Amino acid sequence: MSSSMKAYLAEKYMSGAKADAILAKVGPKKKKRKATVAAPNALVVDVDGGWGDAPQEDMEDVEEAVVATDRSFKKRKLTPNDEGSGWATIQPGIKEETPPPADEQPQVVETTVLGGLVTAQQLKKALPQSNVDTTVTAEEMALAQETIYRDSSGKKINTKAARAEAARLKREREEKEAQKMEWGKGLVQRDEAEKRKQELEAQRGKKFARHADDADLNEELKAKELWNDPAAQFLTKKRAKGPRKPEYTGPPPPPNRFGIKPGYRWDGVDRGNGFEKKWFQSINQRKRKGLESYQWSAEDM
Repeated sequence: MSSSMKAYLAEKYMSGAKADAILAKVGPKKKKRKATVAAPNALVVDVDGGWGDAPQEDMEDVEEAVVATDRSFKKRKLTPNDEGSGWATIQPGIKEETPPPADEQPQVVETTVLGGLVTAQQLKKALPQSNVDTTVTAEEMALAQETIYRDSSGKKINTKAARAEAARLKREREEKEAQKMEWGKGLVQRDEAEKRKQELEAQRGKKFARHADDADLNEELKAKELWNDPAAQFLTKKRAKGPRKPEYTGPPPPPNRFGIKPGYRWDGVDRGNGFEKKWFQSINQRKRKGLESYQWSAEDM
């Protein structure tokens, strides 16, 4: 690059110590601008000026200009240990490492490593022996193998108590189901089951053989109805045949003109429009007037 080009670029596009050095060396003699001296510790030097790597001769000019402007800056001589770097060793590092305490030193355990399939005796001989008793009883082994159940909060669940509670709930549920089945039966079936139970209890104390003088047997045979029995009319007891219709057994209902009884499910509430009551009132009033007229006509006799 020619000197005129350097001067033009320094004048138009560069500033600072580098531009002053180039203009002082190449350009025409002009009044130099007073360079601002910064603190030694806060000096910022634009090496390339935004134009990439600067030539070596430019770097030398910059160094001379910086040294000329800042008298407090002293160029340090590089030592062989620096290897061309611009950093100075203030305090050398500690090369000797302090040994760790006795309780923190690593322990080396010498073990014989066996390869392939080994038996329990060989493994026991190879592993380091300890004074800890490793014998485990069957109860401890079963306790260790037992599964531990926990709820959502992490609390341990006692499986035995849970099983007992489940068995108790199951028994209560079965009893309730049996009661429902018992309540679902009719009165006739319940009476028949009770009679069979009483008969079995009565037959328990009797003899196995039954003779002609057995009163219970005779009564049972008389109660049977046979279609071809000639003595059925005067020996058997008369009883109503077929199912009986249930009747109302509550408080006496209000009378009606047809004499119809209420149903056996009636709750005792009269839900009529009052016509039957007015009917009987009109009949009673007619009878009372007839009686009064008769008594009035026969009063003077």
